[in-house]
Amino acid sequence: MAQIRPPINDLHPTSLGQQRELDVLRQLADGLPADYTVFHNVAWSSVRDGQQWFGEIDAVVLAPNANLVLLEVKAGPVEVGPDGLRKRYGDHDKDVGRQTRVQHAAMRQRLKDARLHVFVGQFLVLPDQAVDGGSVSYPRQRIVDRREMPWLCERVIAAVPAALPDAPTPARVQRFLDDVFELAPDASTRIDWLTQAVTRLSDGLATWAPRLHVPSGLIQVEATAGAGKTQLALRLLQDAASAGRAARYVCFNRPLAQHMRALLPPEVGVETFHERALAVWRTAHGTPDFDDPQLYTQAAAAFVQAPCRPDVEVLVIDELQDLEPTWLDGLRRFVQPGGQTWLLGDSGQQIYPRPAWSHPDAVVLTCPDNFRSPQHIVQTLQALALCQTPVVARAPIDGDLPGFEVCAADDPGGLRKTDEVVARLLASGLKPEHLAVLTLHGRSSSAVLQQTALAGQPLRRFTGYTADGTPQYTAGTLLAETVHRFKGQAAPVVVLTEMDFATIDARIARLLFVAFTRAQWQLHCVLTPAAHAALAARLETNS
Repeated sequence: MAQIRPPINDLHPTSLGQQRELDVLRQLADGLPADYTVFHNVAWSSVRDGQQWFGEIDAVVLAPNANLVLLEVKAGPVEVGPDGLRKRYGDHDKDVGRQTRVQHAAMRQRLKDARLHVFVGQFLVLPDQAVDGGSVSYPRQRIVDRREMPWLCERVIAAVPAALPDAPTPARVQRFLDDVFELAPDASTRIDWLTQAVTRLSDGLATWAPRLHVPSGLIQVEATAGAGKTQLALRLLQDAASAGRAARYVCFNRPLAQHMRALLPPEVGVETFHERALAVWRTAHGTPDFDDPQLYTQAAAAFVQAPCRPDVEVLVIDELQDLEPTWLDGLRRFVQPGGQTWLLGDSGQQIYPRPAWSHPDAVVLTCPDNFRSPQHIVQTLQALALCQTPVVARAPIDGDLPGFEVCAADDPGGLRKTDEVVARLLASGLKPEHLAVLTLHGRSSSAVLQQTALAGQPLRRFTGYTADGTPQYTAGTLLAETVHRFKGQAAPVVVLTEMDFATIDARIARLLFVAFTRAQWQLHCVLTPAAHAALAARLETNS
């Protein structure tokens, strides 16, 4: 029986693709001799055209003479045509032949850099499909189809030639493959690459949407998290400023407004709806009484009824789902005749009970593509039925399955467990600025947000606003924030904590959707036993 590294006993597939990969690994474990070793989900990197690329090989078989065989497993059908092999994912497809060639070249280059002279073979494994021929770019003899699966191990053994004259020892190659799991590039390099790749991919919405000609000037964009709404808003407002057109950005969430204010030219007005409403209130009533619980309701009503002078040519309203329809109509009064109003939203992120806005003259664009969240995070969202609208995973990496850490009974809310998770992530090479610790609680009820440090790292926590509205933070390096305040933003690694719900109602489901989709690479959840049971029950019901 072959050795499998790392062990597969604790693997729990969440998709057909993962199930087929696990089936292949079990078959290799049972069918290959004991002096064979199989590595799975091996990360690789390659530098081409001045850019660093990353990927993952499903399985690498190490033969006793140190030669290697790579296996790429594709569940479901693969199209074989004159231009090669293509695998369809939703409404797009992937060039399988190119993918396997890049994997093969990357592994050979890594071996060459390590001065390991070994043969590297490769098979495309199609457990669900029978094929009669290959293509010029991928010959049939390097494919193991459904009919040949019983002889997969024999095919792998037969593909291993005699050792090269200057071949290394198998132990040396095994040490090399063990090191691949801790692959340098370091975390910073990978995160930098991932951020750039996601930005490039999600820039499509900002490229083609502004080219639309809409006579009414009223465009509603309904796009899921990670689709590129922020880039679209930036493009629209930056172009307006460059052309000398009066432009304004309005959203619901104050931290998002602060984030956009730092990115946009100073001539672009940036504010939340309530900041605009309070400006009208001050004109009529003087200094607001922020201790009055009815202040914001009264200010909003006064704003909607107050006279206004149209002074904006391009108005971008973000977080459409969190704004009352009457507020939106009040904001649109500021757009000059012939101007444009862009309304950007995602009903899947609606965490306030607001009625939906609509207008007969609005042109509605929909975009289900999420370029930010790794595919395994999107699969988890779908498995837990947290997607209110369809989401298509378009991120450049599969990523890791989210980690779920259940806190002990004597660790209410999971503060101690959160500290352990953060310490482990920092020990893995991540820097504090790569992480965001998010809590499902509000500021006043969060134990995490009462701390000054986690895992020895001082926290950067929001503490309030100055009289002129400037946000104040503690002088820490590790961001700790509520999910509500972190809407519209993202971090490479998210630690979601204080998940202590007993049931998952619509509000909790949307909060979880917002929280999960903040992660660009890894997601780690700290939850109580009750919350773990609620997620398990939802997973069982959905499956």
